[in-house]
Amino acid sequence: MRKIVIDSLFEKKAKVFCDNLFKKKSANFSKPIDGLKKLYNDLRPIKHKVHRKYLKKIIDEYDEIISADPTKIEELKIEFNSLDNGIILNQFVPYKKIRFHEAIVNVMRYDALRNTEFNSFLNVAGIRSCIYCNAQSTLVIDYNYYNKKTQKKVKDSKARLELDHFYPKSLYPYLCTSFYNLYPVCGNCNRAKSKSEINFKLYTRNANESDVFKFWIDDESVLDYWLSLKNEDLKVFFQTVDGDFGFLNEYNKIFGIQGIYDTQKDIAEELVHKAKVYSNAYKDNLIDNFKELFPDKSLINRLIVGTYVNSEEIHKRPMTKYMQDIAKDLGLI
Repeated sequence: MRKIVIDSLFEKKAKVFCDNLFKKKSANFSKPIDGLKKLYNDLRPIKHKVHRKYLKKIIDEYDEIISADPTKIEELKIEFNSLDNGIILNQFVPYKKIRFHEAIVNVMRYDALRNTEFNSFLNVAGIRSCIYCNAQSTLVIDYNYYNKKTQKKVKDSKARLELDHFYPKSLYPYLCTSFYNLYPVCGNCNRAKSKSEINFKLYTRNANESDVFKFWIDDESVLDYWLSLKNEDLKVFFQTVDGDFGFLNEYNKIFGIQGIYDTQKDIAEELVHKAKVYSNAYKDNLIDNFKELFPDKSLINRLIVGTYVNSEEIHKRPMTKYMQDIAKDLGLI
């Protein structure tokens, strides 16, 4: 719902993740390069010439591919498309039970990345909500339980999220484990999107492009609310920042964003009341009287609004985008 800016710190975290991908696996773990080479050798040099070229490029550029930023990904797409005639990925080659693109995804070990590897990055990056709807959590949880068989306490972790590929595995299998092609999402959004293409790219190097959508509360509906005190009178709208109705319509069609947030008018109602109570003078008074607790307004605003108030932090908690935008409209922050 809001793009993540690739600054030097984020890029460093992503690089550490890519450099250490599968490095801590046991000795008997089948590594991507080994699997790709075996798949290459299983293909016939003449009959599967194009397939082998495709695999050779993945093998030769493996490190670049998994760490490719959005610009490099676009370059890779052009290069790989020049090798593929549009047929080979769906052929049952070299195995009869799975298609070529599925074989590539298997040997590149997307399964292992999805189940264990990506969790560590999410913890560090602080992405804890669905990047499409911002209404559901995307968490990696650590927990303990007692194993009756071993009679020991066991530590484990689970990922309460799914990974969406901006460029689908069926068309771009070489990008199946590429960091910048992996989007942490909730199960509902992942199933809704499926193989649909949506023109929302999560990562950007341009901070001016980070805000794509916004919520806004209708001023007249706020007046109507104060007369009726019924939150159904409040009207909060979802739109694109640049006014692109076609994009907004497609996004709403796939994810149902307006419908999701129309069920959250109680949150909007709370913010309307808070905007009446918590004036700037009140906040200044808190800072003056409780300097050790509130060194500046940012913490006060966070406590009042009930979530993070900096735009770049919306991925840290569900509903934050909605709450931030309404709070700004009401002059609360």
